[in-house]
Amino acid sequence: MNYRFRFGPNQRRALVGALVAASFFLIEAGVIEILLGFDQECRSAVGNLRLAPDPFSVCMPEWEWMFLHSASRGLPWMFNPSFPTLVAIIAMGVVYSLIGAFSATTYKSKGIFFYLAVHVFLVAAIAGLSYLGKYIA
Repeated sequence: MNYRFRFGPNQRRALVGALVAASFFLIEAGVIEILLGFDQECRSAVGNLRLAPDPFSVCMPEWEWMFLHSASRGLPWMFNPSFPTLVAIIAMGVVYSLIGAFSATTYKSKGIFFYLAVHVFLVAAIAGLSYLGKYIA
């Protein structure tokens, strides 16, 4: 018996959407983590000064720091800032791949625009809520 597993057109579309969304997010998260590493080096250099100024005034501003953390680490970072970075990136990669699969099957040729809109909305919402969380909690 020769069993062959075949994907239907919607399954192929979902798979391609999930892979494109996951690769987009993982590349984005990698670049952001490099930028955050540069900022961490700047903060440690400023912290070693005798009369150290506020690191947010010398290095990356606080809003940009929050935005980059929320874009790369997402929901796990919002609820627990000490959450391991690699696990947070993998978890958000799975979330974004599911969103990519949904948008590819539902909106077909316009799916990439829907995915990008959802991605921007999620990053902005996570950044805003994590910034407000400092003052509420």
